[in-house]
Amino acid sequence: MGKGKEITTSLKKLDLNSNFMACTPSKSSLFSPTLQSPGLLSCRRLLLGKSKPPSLVSLCLGVIGKNLQEIIAHLSDISIAFPPHIRMTIAAIARRRKMLCDEVIIPLADTSWEILDISGSEVTDSGLIEVAKTCKFLQAIDISRCNKITASSVSVLVEHCKSL
Repeated sequence: MGKGKEITTSLKKLDLNSNFMACTPSKSSLFSPTLQSPGLLSCRRLLLGKSKPPSLVSLCLGVIGKNLQEIIAHLSDISIAFPPHIRMTIAAIARRRKMLCDEVIIPLADTSWEILDISGSEVTDSGLIEVAKTCKFLQAIDISRCNKITASSVSVLVEHCKSL
């Protein structure tokens, strides 16, 4: 019987409705021009339908982005299942996180890509040459601030990608 009383006491200490109450403004404050807290603004937008929850694709890309370091070794096996625009997004995430290198860009490269931004990355000549062989329809590529890319790989790029 003592255990049941302990559970009841523990449950009473929990404030299970704190988030709900914080997101439930009164009717008068719902249309008030002033806001009491920044958190209430996001709740108000949600209640009024001005904000949508993130899509499943966005959530999945967020998980991939957070765990990119761990999946780089398996990227060639994983990326086969992704459509080209998702591969491009993963490459952009890697570039922004300063993780874009040959190991990442080569398995992600897709034949349908027409633009590519690898600026400021660690992609080397061999990586750029492999991308050039795969992405023959590239029309624009940003290789600025890529210190490991030389003129020889750029000439191979121009040779393979006639639309540049």
